[in-house]
Amino acid sequence: MSEFFRLLAGTVIHRPYVYAFFACFLVFAVAHIGAKRTAAYTVMAWIIAFISEYSATRNGFPFGLYHYIDETRTRELWVSNVPFWDSLSFVFLSYFSFLMAAALLSRPGELRGGAARWSGLAHPWAPLLGAFLMMMLDVVIDPVTLRGEKWFLGRMYYYPTPGPHFGVTWQNYVGWFFVGAVTQFLGQHFLVKPSRSRLPRLFPWAVWGVYAGVLGFMIFIAAVFVKEPALFAASVLTALATLGPMALRLSRVAGWPL
Repeated sequence: MSEFFRLLAGTVIHRPYVYAFFACFLVFAVAHIGAKRTAAYTVMAWIIAFISEYSATRNGFPFGLYHYIDETRTRELWVSNVPFWDSLSFVFLSYFSFLMAAALLSRPGELRGGAARWSGLAHPWAPLLGAFLMMMLDVVIDPVTLRGEKWFLGRMYYYPTPGPHFGVTWQNYVGWFFVGAVTQFLGQHFLVKPSRSRLPRLFPWAVWGVYAGVLGFMIFIAAVFVKEPALFAASVLTALATLGPMALRLSRVAGWPL
């Protein structure tokens, strides 16, 4: 047991950026759906992510075949052949993507005063739009993490057959959409009944800010450490093409933040 906690502590020490975003998830989710539903969603989303990664690293489904490089097992927590922190990332990425989709699908003007219920939370298209938004995050994340040896992530994994998008395969992105859709479809059960009567008026914009923060962090890494102009340009364009339309739509349903 002491070894488990040592490795868990090592995961937090070596991946503080992951746990910073996970802490944001805990703050938002507990305020939104309460501690019990947050715990249930966390476990559910992590299990789906782990099973998906465990499967993909063996038979290629659903992300395409890739392999983790087992160099940090003595320093941080792994579950079988998958780093714990990597599957944990799916928890907050899926949550914020779903909330973003729910806000965008809510009725115009509905969130301007802070709404007890967002109509978008129960929208049948919310898990699919959320899965698309989650996939767009990975379009920026994966090419940068694949070059982990150029920054403090370290070289964590590789594709036996490199793909056309800066080494990432198209199947990986399809897999992210699939896993995001499954997670958010099941997670919708926990998210359609907020535990608090009214969320703050700026809550939708705070969700947008965290989503933008994930993209901004990866773009920062691409600019400062990776230093590949084509990758940096593609990352910036992807972020702008995603965040811009989201901000315009959010202004209709929630109003501008200032």
